[in-house]
Amino acid sequence: MAAVEAWFLGGPVDGRRMPVEVTADGRPPAVIKLPQTGFYVGPNDLPAPAVEHVYVLADRFGDVEVYQYRQPAPEATD
Repeated sequence: MAAVEAWFLGGPVDGRRMPVEVTADGRPPAVIKLPQTGFYVGPNDLPAPAVEHVYVLADRFGDVEVYQYRQPAPEATD
């Protein structure tokens, strides 16, 4: 699968450059979702729930696609 180089701004991978697979028509995807999982070391034996980080295609810098982190919507509280 073909890929383009992408630069990620903000969020957990801020400043990182990584390859991103292009869509079937050869374009970079408009949105990238990066799942993050992990384990909490402590009294809880269960893994932490997966967190999804969303990056949106924002710009192009030379031959590099630029993706900007989109903050998650705040959770409603009662």
